[in-house]
Amino acid sequence: MSQPRSVLLTIFPNGKWYLHDQRLISRFGTGKKLKASVGSLSKRKTVILGLPQIQPGRIRTKVRLKMWNGHLRIGPLMGILTVGEGSSFYGNRENFRDIIQYGSKLGALVYVFTPNGIDWEEKQVRGFLYDEKQRLWIEATLPFPQVVYNRIPSRKWEQKPEVNKTLEQIAKLQHVTLFNLRFFNKLQLFQILVKAPHVAKFLPETKSLDSYENFEAFCSRHASVYLKPVLGKAGEGIMRLDRFQKRWRLRQVHQQESVTRYFFNLRTVWRYIKQQIRSKQYLIQEGITLAKYRGRPFDIRVLVQKNGAGEWGVTGVGIRRAGARSITTHVPRGGSMQSTTKVLRTLFGSEKEQLLRQIHQTALEIANALNEQIPSLAEMSMDLGLTRDGQLWFFEANAKPEKFDEPAIRRSSLSNLIHYAQHVSRMAPVELQEETG
Repeated sequence: MSQPRSVLLTIFPNGKWYLHDQRLISRFGTGKKLKASVGSLSKRKTVILGLPQIQPGRIRTKVRLKMWNGHLRIGPLMGILTVGEGSSFYGNRENFRDIIQYGSKLGALVYVFTPNGIDWEEKQVRGFLYDEKQRLWIEATLPFPQVVYNRIPSRKWEQKPEVNKTLEQIAKLQHVTLFNLRFFNKLQLFQILVKAPHVAKFLPETKSLDSYENFEAFCSRHASVYLKPVLGKAGEGIMRLDRFQKRWRLRQVHQQESVTRYFFNLRTVWRYIKQQIRSKQYLIQEGITLAKYRGRPFDIRVLVQKNGAGEWGVTGVGIRRAGARSITTHVPRGGSMQSTTKVLRTLFGSEKEQLLRQIHQTALEIANALNEQIPSLAEMSMDLGLTRDGQLWFFEANAKPEKFDEPAIRRSSLSNLIHYAQHVSRMAPVELQEETG
């Protein structure tokens, strides 16, 4: 079997595929038609050898090529799964374009598709390729991907019967890697991690907000508590409750600030909270006194991904500092991005490097503990808290992380997505195989 090598693939709107590989052209000649295995479901495609002239609407990308016993295989094909009708699909299109661009550079055919674009009988999809020249999305009939990257944009969409059924069908397919299967349930994460002795020490006490008795007992144990929607994201619906001058002070996230209310007893607080959350499931979490940078608390945002060897690694670490009148560090809620190196050096001096290693180690331990119970994971972001004495705390994780704005982290994250796709589809570059043994 030959080692995978990089070749150019050109796809035309009429459905013709051209493959430019000098070894094959030297052997068979330009214009020769060959059958190649593409995608995941034993789909074969006719490819024409050669490098055709640039024409409007054509898509050109690098892919990996393998040959054994005269049989040709090209890939990987990576499908970004979202929802929507046709070319009006939803999701972060800038993110999708970036992934496609890195696929074209590093060797993967990446396209967007939706549940209603899948033809299960023909084992193919109606996908959308991006034409950088025209800045247009091009619709094409494509083989079913070997790797499916779940970017369905919300829990509401993910829970729709037709979407849920599609995810279950894809998860059962052989030779198809689907990641990440679902959004996280915040409470379930803690229930998983509290059973892992090596990471339980990083967990603030966290319980379901299910009765007044438990709420009262929890508040008696902790000076401050956070109330969070179990299925929330980006700081939506978060509240903080603490003792303040013989009263209870409740602060709620509202746009980029927080709204503050005062109560004389917990029973009144409970009635107000129940009125606010209605039927939504909430958790209650011990409040941690975080270290401050320039007078405001911050937390640590860590991106962990599986790499081209299929192993967890820390892609990057960012600092998010709370806004002047906000109870969270989320940037959409008034938080700001800060330099990790600068913040840690300012606060911890010579201990910065040791602390950074501890952050990496903690994040990887948490990722591995979650992956043992949720096998489909291949990336996640997590929020860690840091106290003045250097103690780390785990607050939450996100299975569908938004892009990091730090350029170096962003570039590494995109590279990892493509290299991981190459790995699981067994189309990894030779150099990655040599490095990892």
